[in-house]
Amino acid sequence: MMKLKKYVILIPAILIFLNSISFAAISGDANDNGKLDLADAIIILQTLVGLRPTEPSSVAGMVLIPAGSFQMGNNIDGYESPVHFVTLSAFYMDKYEVTQTLWDEVYAWATAHGYGFDNVGSSTANHPVHTVCWYDVVKWLNARSERDGRTPVYYTDSGQTTVYRTGQMNVAAGAVKWSTNGFRLPTEAEWEYAARGGTTTRFYTGDCISTDQANYDGRSPWTGCPAGQCRMGGVAVGSFPANPWGLYDMAGNVFEWTSDWYGSYASTAVTNPKGPDSGSMRSHRGGSWDYVAFYARSAFRGASTPSYADNNVGFRSALSQP
Repeated sequence: MMKLKKYVILIPAILIFLNSISFAAISGDANDNGKLDLADAIIILQTLVGLRPTEPSSVAGMVLIPAGSFQMGNNIDGYESPVHFVTLSAFYMDKYEVTQTLWDEVYAWATAHGYGFDNVGSSTANHPVHTVCWYDVVKWLNARSERDGRTPVYYTDSGQTTVYRTGQMNVAAGAVKWSTNGFRLPTEAEWEYAARGGTTTRFYTGDCISTDQANYDGRSPWTGCPAGQCRMGGVAVGSFPANPWGLYDMAGNVFEWTSDWYGSYASTAVTNPKGPDSGSMRSHRGGSWDYVAFYARSAFRGASTPSYADNNVGFRSALSQP
């Protein structure tokens, strides 16, 4: 603290200077009146004098999703309502859906280190892996964490002492180590926030989406939008333009598992929601190659039993910290 004390007398001057150049408008760290307060100035001062680490902008193969708030859901049907205000901390998300190549690499390491799976995954090289159940996905994520020297996220007990490596376990809410640096599934709120990429429209492409922008069954487009093709299967990841935040295939190709049990939305504002503590189905998002445009909307909610595995459901990884 001695290093900081010598700079405390500079805080009033820093406040005056930063507010005079509208720093708050640039950084987003501001009060309702658009001005920085003392706490903001201290954070900036800590950064300037080297007492506060700066967050890295990227992790290999992942996109840093900035902290922020958004209106989650849609009033188009009861499953997506009520629309509610959600605030999220920053997190990382895979730029692409997990491919068969990456799945196979981690799967080989995992099965040689005590992991057991119900499904081997099915696809080709740089296409999204599919036919993987929720249980297999979270075990695979633990294996990816261990292989890469990270702390696993999913455990068999609320004491978080035994890493989940085999069998079909529903993973109690207290058995998830959210704050660690291991790979995990995004929450349903994180997924929608990332998919929207700052947009508020029906799709992240606007109020229409075409089969030149995503891989879905374009024979049944959104009302008033142009029809397209049905490719009858997944395509290589990154085949279409990314959303505004640099994420690919957040609409179509394959549905993507989330961490949440499927359940009703909150009716009030929430921060970092993680879904119900229990349930019978896990949520998946994003639409797929064999589903029509309705299911490719950013707000659409799908769900299946955690043992479900078919050729239209895959996933991507998330990280709470780099």
